[in-house]
Amino acid sequence: MRVQARNCTDCRKKIHAEEQEKYLKKEYAGINDAIQTIACLATAAVLGVQVQRGRTKEYIQELFKDICMMYETSELFGKPITLTDIMKQLETDYDIDFKKVHVNFGETEKEYVKGCKKIR
Repeated sequence: MRVQARNCTDCRKKIHAEEQEKYLKKEYAGINDAIQTIACLATAAVLGVQVQRGRTKEYIQELFKDICMMYETSELFGKPITLTDIMKQLETDYDIDFKKVHVNFGETEKEYVKGCKKIR
């Protein structure tokens, strides 16, 4: 008796679609985690400058609250707003050139992993 092979094209398409969705969800989680990490590093840089300038603890805490508010805000004055909108406005109104931002990460991958394990 001969067994007729099934056409598995639909099965492959379904498996591919499921794997693609899993990959995209994992990618999204990775991007979201990276955004959180970058926001923390950027915030630390801004606050570190203020410490170097001799600002008070209260000033730094208030600035931290303001920065967090900006990260969380999706509307300002009833209009949608993003950090890229803010960057464009800063570039236009204050001649800020974000292309000049170069980050010296300051630690090796091994040091970074060790540090993250301590704080998580």
